[in-house]
Amino acid sequence: MIFGSVVFCASMMIATPARAAFHLWNLQELYSNSSGTLQFIELFTTSNTQTNFSVVRSIAVSNVGATLTNTFNLPTGTLAPTANRSLLFGTAGIQAAGGPAPDYIIPNGFLFPAGGSIAFFGANGGAYTALPTNGVASRIWSSGLNNTINSPTNFAGVTSAVPEPTSLVLVPVALGSMYWRSRRRTLKSSAIPTENV
Repeated sequence: MIFGSVVFCASMMIATPARAAFHLWNLQELYSNSSGTLQFIELFTTSNTQTNFSVVRSIAVSNVGATLTNTFNLPTGTLAPTANRSLLFGTAGIQAAGGPAPDYIIPNGFLFPAGGSIAFFGANGGAYTALPTNGVASRIWSSGLNNTINSPTNFAGVTSAVPEPTSLVLVPVALGSMYWRSRRRTLKSSAIPTENV
């Protein structure tokens, strides 16, 4: 009996190699402009082994009332190491608008700006209220508060803001005539701390 207990205890102390997983990714930040053409979902993990997406992993977003659901299936896993890294799911236009290249491209209108819920392969999905759609602010998931300026980060660690879409401004010209000029608001870069969830 003592021998069996010793063997059991010894077998429990043998180190086993760490296995790649996927469940320790956390929602970090959500963003949408008013038309839904510029959107992103940022996930973050502090774990070093969150690479295994060998079984189909997905993100499902439902509107308020769950009458519509958009689903995105991840085609591949990530590279190691993953500690203190982000995964960026974004519409094709966010890089052209000044944001970092998304790690995964989601379709326009994937998020429901009026609110809804997110279910995904990670640790902290759930309901969310209406997102800011002013083209600048985003939602920080852990606090539920709006970020003054969005700050998407991709897996490579590139962070930048998605500027407000181009708007038309009426500009006065000599002799009382006027013309339209397209302008883009420039955002001052500022370091916005993000929480490690």
